[in-house]
Parts: sequence; structure tokens; C-alpha cells
Amino acid sequence: MTTAWNLRPVTACDTEQVTAHGCYRKEDAERRPGYAAWLGPRIEAGRYVGWLAVQGDVVVGGAGAVLLDWGPTRANLSGQMARIVNVFTAEAWRGQGVARELLQAVMRQCETLEVREFNLGATPDGRALYRSLGFEDYPAEMRRRVA
Repeated sequence: MTTAWNLRPVTACDTEQVTAHGCYRKEDAERRPGYAAWLGPRIEAGRYVGWLAVQGDVVVGGAGAVLLDWGPTRANLSGQMARIVNVFTAEAWRGQGVARELLQAVMRQCETLEVREFNLGATPDGRALYRSLGFEDYPAEMRRRVA
């Protein structure tokens, strides 16, 4: 398939761009500086795997995964998990396969690092794409937050 974009791996120089993808809503403005400060060292250390879709010098989408040392479980003996994050496609590029190609690149790279378990938080608009890539609903999780 010929595409109108190219993929390239995220580098530490892309920290602000990736932060913009992860903190795109107005209500995310307060957390942007902290997220960028957290993200940059993880990119440099290889604990964040990410790809950008670019057309020329313009970023049209991105996706990444935070690599987690989760500890071995019955279903995941390696103990490594990838949390898919920062999946973003510019509005004009949606519906053209950008996010799918980005996610496949992220998962391939994680798999070369022996990651065999992936999780994510899905918006209603993203669920069909994630299901088509093999993700399943996982209702067994619970959460507790301390204010």
C-alpha cells in the first residue's frame, strides 16, 4: 500500500510533539509541563517506544507505548507490559489508516523487545480500530484514586 506519509521513530527531540498528542484537550493544559518532564527521560532511556507519521516536515499522527516492568504473571511470564498511549491523528488525516499503521509499528517494536502484553484506554471512537488489531475488552480491572 502506498501512503502519503512516512513513519519515523520518536526521539527525545519529539518530546513536545508527543506531549501535545497526549495532552490535546484544553483541560490538559495544566499537566503538559509535568508530562513533558516525565516523558523526555523515558524516551531517552528506551522506556517509551513511539512513532510519528509525517508528510514532509508536518506531523500528521503519532502513537506510543510506555514499557512497564509489571512483574511476571500467570498470563505474562516475562513481566513486561506495554501501555499504548498518545494515539493521535490530525483531523484531516483521519480515516486513512494513519493510526493503524502507527499502532502496528509500535507493537512490532515492542514485540522485538519481548513484550507480549499490551493494554490501553480506548475512546468510543477508537474501539473498533483497537478490536481490529486484536485488543479485547478487559473488565476485570478496578481502580482506586486518592484525592
